[in-house]
Amino acid sequence: MARTVQLFEDPNVSIDQLSEFFKVEGSPHTYLMFVTTIDGIAVPLEPGQRGGSEIALRHLTDNPIAAGGLTDNRALQYGWATADAVLGGAGILRDNPAASWYPRDKDLQDLLTKRNRKPVRAVVTGRGEVDLKHPVFNPKKDEWQPVIFTTKQGEEKLKSQAKRLQVQGFKPLQPAKTYAIGDTSVDLTKAVGILRKDYNTKLLDIQGGPILAGGVVKAMLVDEVRLTVSPQIMGDLNSEGKRRPGFLTGIHFGLDDSPLAELEAIGVSMSHIFLRYLMNYRN
Repeated sequence: MARTVQLFEDPNVSIDQLSEFFKVEGSPHTYLMFVTTIDGIAVPLEPGQRGGSEIALRHLTDNPIAAGGLTDNRALQYGWATADAVLGGAGILRDNPAASWYPRDKDLQDLLTKRNRKPVRAVVTGRGEVDLKHPVFNPKKDEWQPVIFTTKQGEEKLKSQAKRLQVQGFKPLQPAKTYAIGDTSVDLTKAVGILRKDYNTKLLDIQGGPILAGGVVKAMLVDEVRLTVSPQIMGDLNSEGKRRPGFLTGIHFGLDDSPLAELEAIGVSMSHIFLRYLMNYRN
């Protein structure tokens, strides 16, 4: 039975309400956060659409059905403000040139600052195909520690890019710490272990995308899934007939070993539903 059932009457939900709803018991704790449509789509897979924002309906500012998208955005930023580290895939950076996983709302920025701790922003890129000039690797005021997890091949590509940028006069305030932990793919278990051991990460926020999310669930690294169900139906094909992904891709479980999930909390904001599930691995 769910520990908490909460109605968010004001979509601009307060920090106190967020703190109560997302209360975590035990440490360390790793959660995966996603928003999907009613029919389980996590990425629109359309040109010019970043994914989470459109899925959550945050672009429909004048439609009352979409008002809960603001609550989803507040929950997202609350995670950025309270987690010791945020881990995301390189695809998010390509789709969103401004992504830094740093709160935009002033009260949540203040919440992060009061913790008196510099969080980590870590990116997984097996092929080293990220732009080192991206904002997530270049905090303007040293607000966070940038980290890259890649493969040996990816590390060489990143080194070559760094040399080219240096010749062009680009000097980052704080170069991203790079870890080569895998030959053909990033060892996600080692990545999480490094965040916990070297950066004292107690609360880890994993932002996806779907391939990274599938990898960490398959490796049994996720303690909790925080899932927002947005009140829209998109269908499983994009405008070009390509399959739209759910929030987990690239993995398989059978009927005998599929993870189960215990409902910890349920929240409602207008027509959006917020679910917290604690993972129960069976193998």
